[in-house]
Amino acid sequence: MIYGEIKELGKYKGISKNLDTAIDFILEDKYKNGVVGKNIVDGEKVYFNQPDSPMTKELAEGFIENHRKYIDIHMVIEGEEKIGYISNTDIKLTKEYDDAGDYELYEGELENLFYLDPKKYIILFPGEPHMALIKGGEETKKIKKVIFKVLVD
Repeated sequence: MIYGEIKELGKYKGISKNLDTAIDFILEDKYKNGVVGKNIVDGEKVYFNQPDSPMTKELAEGFIENHRKYIDIHMVIEGEEKIGYISNTDIKLTKEYDDAGDYELYEGELENLFYLDPKKYIILFPGEPHMALIKGGEETKKIKKVIFKVLVD
């Protein structure tokens, strides 16, 4: 997992070619011009999803997911959210892996919450279970965000 400010994202170039492609796209602010749905950057190797008016939720309403093939990069364009993290040793599988969707679901107690606003990002690698769309403030709210999917290479 990598968490920080977008302006410092460039220092993580060199980890993988596909991640470099995503980082360059992010640093050029091109993701802010995305449309609702799937936005292609480099075929199935790098793309981002922009959900239609996602709503943050209470912690108890969320779900813990994990991926095997893709790295996630969560970025908020408008609003705020928290992303929860739990180590993969403290979770219980609740839904078997779905290869087509590249996800499996778990339950467990989150260990950390990471605050996201338009200046911050979080990168979650396969094997790093996480929960998205946790309310960032006192109330649940609609936000605008994107989730980059970066094929592990």
